[in-house]
Amino acid sequence: MRILITGGTGFIGRFLVRKLAKGRDAQIFCLVRRPAQAREKFKKYDNVELIKGDILDSTSLESLPEVDLVYHLAGKVHSKEKKGNPYYELNTEGTRFLAQAVMQSSRTYPRFVFLSSIAAVVGRNCGVINENTPPDPVTRYGKSKLEAENILLDFKRRYGLPVIIVRAPLVYGPEDNFFSGAFLLFKMVKRRIKPVGGGKNLVSLCYVENLIFVLEKIKNLKKIPGNIYFVADDDPYPLERWIEIIARAQGVSFPFIGIPEFLADIFSKIGPHGIRKIINQMRSNWACDITRVRKELGYSPPYTPEEGIKKTISWFKERGII
Repeated sequence: MRILITGGTGFIGRFLVRKLAKGRDAQIFCLVRRPAQAREKFKKYDNVELIKGDILDSTSLESLPEVDLVYHLAGKVHSKEKKGNPYYELNTEGTRFLAQAVMQSSRTYPRFVFLSSIAAVVGRNCGVINENTPPDPVTRYGKSKLEAENILLDFKRRYGLPVIIVRAPLVYGPEDNFFSGAFLLFKMVKRRIKPVGGGKNLVSLCYVENLIFVLEKIKNLKKIPGNIYFVADDDPYPLERWIEIIARAQGVSFPFIGIPEFLADIFSKIGPHGIRKIINQMRSNWACDITRVRKELGYSPPYTPEEGIKKTISWFKERGII
């Protein structure tokens, strides 16, 4: 099997490339902007080839190899820009350019797997969402992901491109970057800061290797019944339960220090992007139902939340980061 991966040098992408490369049953092509810098990450795998290209540069996509499967993981997650939608160009238009290039380079359209987000659906005052929940994204990032989904589903209707959309909540795990929402959450717990809003809201999280498990399943299954799947660790937990799990993994004792609501209001509006994001998530439900992926793809999370968080904390601790 020949597989094209975008975002292969990112947090999730590195796990996916290594997992597929170890299987030895596929030739993997990673589309990267700077192959010389990326080569060190995958030099031990002789079945991984780095291709120089940029999903925003249509010229660089003209010579894509013909493949059987595409994993489109590349995207913009963080931005300090406060005006417009800084996510749109890469997340939305980049997805359009890539899909068009893939179709042009293939005699038979490959399966196209797009890593989207729970943010493409979650609206104000949402409960636990599933694949039938009407999307009502409240973040600019979520809106850019939803528009990308709609472009791909339109290509599926019009041209028959076999699209599968995987929507993940906050993904955590070893090798995560220090600006991610998960790292900020772990850091807050380490400092014994109580979650804003009381912690009764429902939250889904996803350990990176649970997500990789589903992505690999999509590669191996001959037929995929649906277009869209939510993937998370388990049923949603109240935020306070996640806090307890993270605290135990870090050896942090209770009680926690509460943040005054007026300070939370201020930080949610004018604080750094990561802080604004996590405060807003702490005050509302960010939770998804994974019944469909369990039934249709046979998903059973290989790692429990306790196992995933323990592995993640251990990785951060070994490097003296947390």
